Amino acid sequence: MRGQGAAHDERRTAIVEAVFALVDTGGVDQVTVRRVADQAGVSIGRVQHYFPTKDDLLHAAFTAINDLGAARVQQQATAEPADVLHAVLTVLIPRTEDDRRLFRIQQSFETYALTNPELAKHLKQGYTDLAALFTLLLDGQQAEAQQLLATAIGLSTLVITNTMTPGQADRILRRLLPHSDDD
Repeated sequence: MRGQGAAHDERRTAIVEAVFALVDTGGVDQVTVRRVADQAGVSIGRVQHYFPTKDDLLHAAFTAINDLGAARVQQQATAEPADVLHAVLTVLIPRTEDDRRLFRIQQSFETYALTNPELAKHLKQGYTDLAALFTLLLDGQQAEAQQLLATAIGLSTLVITNTMTPGQADRILRRLLPHSDDD
């Protein structure tokens, strides 16, 4: 995209990235319109042009962090169910410093969502959709899908806290996958 639409998208993205930076270093409570404007190098009015309220700003950033995860899965996956499942699990386990940053931001938003009913609805829907995807990819095995999702989320926390390595987490997840002993 070129022209005014591209500039609009770039400014909006820069503002959301400023939210990410603030959340990564100090949590969601550090996000104010003024701090976001300072971080993005724009005026308060510019931030409010794109996001009239702090809640609008947080909602957009929450959506954007989830969209980033989905885009990362799409970059890795083909149409094969096993490949899609592997891509999702790969994205859920933080491996690089960028993965760790995104995980910290996501976790900050998830913690904040526990006390924010609007974001809580989106969080629940995201996990519901992910569990449904896992169920579909595992041929309707709902209990196995929920176990795999819960385990992956828990392992992500262990990896981010350096309690285990991504490789150790991968080995545990492979044991939960159907036909994993054929790998």
